[in-house]
Amino acid sequence: MKSALSIIFAVMLFTSCDLILKDHSKDDEILVEPKPVVLGTDKDEKGCVTSAGYVWSQTKNNCIRVFEEGFRLTPYHSSADTIDVDGEQATLNAYVIFNEEKSIAELFLPDSKKSILLQRENEGEPYVKDDWKLEAQKGYVLKKGSQIEYVSAMAIEKKITGSDTGE
Repeated sequence: MKSALSIIFAVMLFTSCDLILKDHSKDDEILVEPKPVVLGTDKDEKGCVTSAGYVWSQTKNNCIRVFEEGFRLTPYHSSADTIDVDGEQATLNAYVIFNEEKSIAELFLPDSKKSILLQRENEGEPYVKDDWKLEAQKGYVLKKGSQIEYVSAMAIEKKITGSDTGE
């Protein structure tokens, strides 16, 4: 009986030592061949990857992400004297980027595939092209004709009361 218990004890000892000393981290690994990811297959005519948010900038002469490099202009609705920043309207922002000399403002509108270059003659004057005019008034105000279309966040003076009614 003692010999049977000694044999069982010896087997358990060797088994437990094997489990303790053996490296089990590789037992659970499953080798899977990585599939190659093809990026940049949706390039536009200038080579910008549109699905990654890149567009061609005439002033930078390169593909850029306007939401990273430009100033955001939000839609302005004069009837309510507020801007529309709903989740759906957030994609309707315009962006503006300036050249090094600050003499040209490149305007990216949400419904246009090509940017618009606005120019100014002297410092302090607005940037203009056709009906578009970009003015600096406590931020930026973009007008089409005499109608305000977009404003930067600094151009909005909104009273905060702690109430959700906005009064």
